[in-house]
Amino acid sequence: MNLQTYKWIFQRLSTPIIVFLFFWLVYNIYFIHEYNYEIINIFFDNYINLFLFILFLVLSLTHTAIEVFHAISDYFAETKNEKIILIIVNILYMIIILSILIFIITHIF
Repeated sequence: MNLQTYKWIFQRLSTPIIVFLFFWLVYNIYFIHEYNYEIINIFFDNYINLFLFILFLVLSLTHTAIEVFHAISDYFAETKNEKIILIIVNILYMIIILSILIFIITHIF
């Protein structure tokens, strides 16, 4: 199998998981009555909530990254702008991933 097939399989398998995690997150947010720092911190101190939230973020980001890069290669293939757009998108995804890592480190340690 080639890389495109693995991407296709990943997207098909991750979509129901992302939908489930989205509804789990909405359900839990619905029952948080006060949105202050202490309540949110208690929510993320539970390692199961933290793990599921991070899993939701990682799967969602990976899922969208596959689509974004596919769309860039479709619409900007072999143009001058393709490389610039890919660099900008990569930088943005790096910033997001670093933000998630900082979030994980601050809540675990």
